[in-house]
Amino acid sequence: MSKRRNHAAGFKVRVALEALKGERTVSDLAAEYGVHPTMIHQWKKALLEGASDIFERGGKKTAEIDEETVRSLHAKIGELAVAKDFFVQKAQALDRQVRCRMIERDHPTLSIGAQCRLLSISRSSFYYEPQGEIEVNLALMFLIDKQFLETPFYSVRQMTWHFRNEGRPVNQKRNRRLIRLMRLMPIYQKPNTSKPTKGHMTYPYLLGGLRGGWGPPIRFRRDAGIHTHCRFGNGG
Repeated sequence: MSKRRNHAAGFKVRVALEALKGERTVSDLAAEYGVHPTMIHQWKKALLEGASDIFERGGKKTAEIDEETVRSLHAKIGELAVAKDFFVQKAQALDRQVRCRMIERDHPTLSIGAQCRLLSISRSSFYYEPQGEIEVNLALMFLIDKQFLETPFYSVRQMTWHFRNEGRPVNQKRNRRLIRLMRLMPIYQKPNTSKPTKGHMTYPYLLGGLRGGWGPPIRFRRDAGIHTHCRFGNGG
């Protein structure tokens, strides 16, 4: 019994390429190289099927990744994630105007959109510039300030009535907005006016334990700084 021969990969490729050329028959190649024609057909088929994989993968071997490098990169990513969360939390505690001033328009790496996302502000708010009040509102604010100096107790409604009496048709909403913008607060009587001041003496109620119907009036008198009462008559 003859021993089975194991052919090298280079030998199989050379025979398969000769079969692909088509210059010689498979029988001639089998006789020359000492192999069976069926094996030549199999090597030819395998070469054709594997050629597409060679072009798709680019003929390059996958680079081996060191496990130590992977652990180091994971640790670095974790540190950067923690630092980012810390920075975002601190930035959100700042005022929006302060965060807008922190953005660099000419940053070499981060775009304006990326900086806005890190600082938790919208990109439109960064580009927005307030227009200010129009001339009509500025003139009305001047009149409000002048009238408030004369009548500091005027509220929004009273200020609206005053302007309407003078022939200026200004609605209540505009007056309220402008007064809030000017941070004016009218002077008026606050609630809880009957609340006693600390240190004032509180006099007890002396009729709590008496029984009976209506009787003569009760007269109060003061003896040595002590308030007493006496009832004249027997009462009902």
